Amino acid sequence: MLSLPLVIIAGGKSSRMGSDKSLLPFGAFPTLTQYQLSRFKNHFFSLHVSCKTKDKFDFEASFIEDNPLYPESSPLVALGSILEHFDAPVCVLSVDTPFVTMDIFKTLYVHMNEKTEAIIARSPFGSHQLCAIYFPSLLPKIKTMLSHNEHKIGLLLHNAHTVFIDFDSDEAFLNLNHPSDYEQAK
Repeated sequence: MLSLPLVIIAGGKSSRMGSDKSLLPFGAFPTLTQYQLSRFKNHFFSLHVSCKTKDKFDFEASFIEDNPLYPESSPLVALGSILEHFDAPVCVLSVDTPFVTMDIFKTLYVHMNEKTEAIIARSPFGSHQLCAIYFPSLLPKIKTMLSHNEHKIGLLLHNAHTVFIDFDSDEAFLNLNHPSDYEQAK
């Protein structure tokens, strides 16, 4: 078990999917969010769901709602809200990446040190900013960016002490953006 919380980020717009990805049925579970929570429940110190509002969910979980000061839906708003909630490093995973394994998080975890502000998974396809460990030292930078209506996590990572951890395959990082991705994953 990792001594860090894991937050499943489930507050996106899902515009390319055409419906809310976090609420799609997956495997034996009524929602993709519940699938993710179930498979990681015994592997992290605690589990949480990041969302714009918890009202869309009809199940019990520890929800972290986006800070209402920021009406935009963006991963940076979610990340800022998550880091406001915790005063410790936190693992994050996008709800729409159902094949990321515990071994990936264990690999990220062993690269933690006192100078690092973000540890990001990277595969041949590219970096996976929502399969990562983020540190509370990033919160002032995030607040500054959001005050300037800047929402690009890549810019945050460029201006932080970021470590990218390379993985040989893209398979675990399949992202369910389109209906065809969802059908393939099922």
